[in-house]
Amino acid sequence: MFYLNYFLQQLDKLYEENPRQLEPFLKKGIEDANQENDDEAVLVLLNELMGYYRVMGNEEGVDMCATRSLELCDKLGLKETENYATVLLNIATGYRVLGRYDQSETYYKETAKIYEELLSPEDFRIAGLHNNLSSLYAETGRPRLAKEELNKAMSIISGLSDSDAEIAITHTNLGNVCFQLGENSEGMEHMLKAVEIFESAPGKKDAHYAGALAGLGQAYYIEGKLHDAKNSYEKALIEIDSNYGRSEYYSIVKSNLDLVEDTILRAEAATNVNLKGLEISRLYYETYGKPMLEAKYSEYVDRIAVGLCGEGSECLGYDDRASWDHDFGPGFCLWLTEDDYKEIGPALQADYDALPKELPGIPPRKTMDTGAGRVGVFSMDRFFRKYVGVADVPVSGESNTLDGTSLRFWQNINREYLKTVTNGQVFADPLGEFTARRNRFSRYPEAVRLQKLAQRLGEMAQTGQYNYPRMVKRGDMGAAFMCLAGFVDAAVDGAYLLNSIYPPFYKWKFRGMNEFSSLGDLGTLIEEMLGKQDMPDQVAEIIERICGRFVEELNLQGLSSSPENFLDAQKAEVMKMVYRA
Repeated sequence: MFYLNYFLQQLDKLYEENPRQLEPFLKKGIEDANQENDDEAVLVLLNELMGYYRVMGNEEGVDMCATRSLELCDKLGLKETENYATVLLNIATGYRVLGRYDQSETYYKETAKIYEELLSPEDFRIAGLHNNLSSLYAETGRPRLAKEELNKAMSIISGLSDSDAEIAITHTNLGNVCFQLGENSEGMEHMLKAVEIFESAPGKKDAHYAGALAGLGQAYYIEGKLHDAKNSYEKALIEIDSNYGRSEYYSIVKSNLDLVEDTILRAEAATNVNLKGLEISRLYYETYGKPMLEAKYSEYVDRIAVGLCGEGSECLGYDDRASWDHDFGPGFCLWLTEDDYKEIGPALQADYDALPKELPGIPPRKTMDTGAGRVGVFSMDRFFRKYVGVADVPVSGESNTLDGTSLRFWQNINREYLKTVTNGQVFADPLGEFTARRNRFSRYPEAVRLQKLAQRLGEMAQTGQYNYPRMVKRGDMGAAFMCLAGFVDAAVDGAYLLNSIYPPFYKWKFRGMNEFSSLGDLGTLIEEMLGKQDMPDQVAEIIERICGRFVEELNLQGLSSSPENFLDAQKAEVMKMVYRA
């Protein structure tokens, strides 16, 4: 005879004392129950084992237990019973955890049908079903439905006795869903309640305590309370290791802890280190890069350009404390001729990678996938081709006269990419080749600059001076806002052209206007205008003031002698200058 109750008592002790021995213990129990032909006991133990495999992420194990459990239910005639519903619920939960959501939802719905027919609406098992459905909805992008299910569960279990653990688990789940919905304050409240309930319980903490701690860690991280987040994640790891060992769950929480610790380290460095990114780059080169080049590449050192330019706020000099969290830190670029790159490029890259990663008080460069390849070794040709499509500025024959090929290049090239290859600093360029190419890319040919300027003046006239007031008069405010956005974009680009500066990536355009020597008040005027979008008459007045400032600058630069404020007329004046350039 197989003594199921005694076995389950031993199983409970094992959960508390040595959870890593659960799998062999359960397998032995199933084998013994089989030998005794005790199918009911086998079914119970299969469901226990399925729960263990679910936590461990063992898909093959969950499938095996699910198949055998359903076969036994059929053999024992349990279909449409409460026991059968329990099996379906366990299978649904196992498949949900494994990411097999369609199968999971099917089994949850079968469970719900049986529960509706057999159980009271206040039964705790229905609350458990709501909890599980909420997890499914949360994991499949339906957080609002998930929150509804959790509130249904809470309304049931709050009225039950001895339900503290279930209430705490539901608070944890509600907290996680609130984070998905962006309801962070409410999420924090739920996590704090869950942790409080788990910690006030006597004896060994419930295994779900780890989830509440991890959720609280997330809540603290969202609020910027980094040291509190670190403390919560550390406690969660202790609980996970105690209950499940170094599982995938442990790895996920550990990666969250690593992120928090890295964020703390970078926040402290950003506060304590009074250096910009370009200064850090130069210091890193002077400390480690230059000695390495002189020691290992002495015959090439007079042919290698070194510096930092390309993508990233530090290359523009716009980095601040917020920049330290990613794609920022010690690093520099080495640019080689194509022949030199073929000879030493891979070896030099290996030596660059072997350099110490940190500087005193400055953590290693943290690189995201999207920021890979910004520092290290490059051939000059490939560096320029990466951004502007050509290794050097195309010219016509032996002169710098624009021909069809070079004209198309300058007309079509993304101006932000031109900024990318000409920003930053070159620390050393003994050969001078890299700097010479940067200089050739540094300015539009005058005819191209004027042509682009004329185009932007025309766009300002059409979007801001002509169509914006017409759309307002018609009551089409959506179109009016689009006109206003078009006007701002054209005005900013036009101002960059009047300053003969390439604009940076769009999010830095306003910041870059601080470098203007002309139209330095444009940013202030635009911000004033955007702050009055509910007063169209005042917006229109500021549009005219902005256009008037452009007219003044065009006259000052000798690009127009006309006082006309309507910029379509100024476009015609500038186009006359195009033909003279």
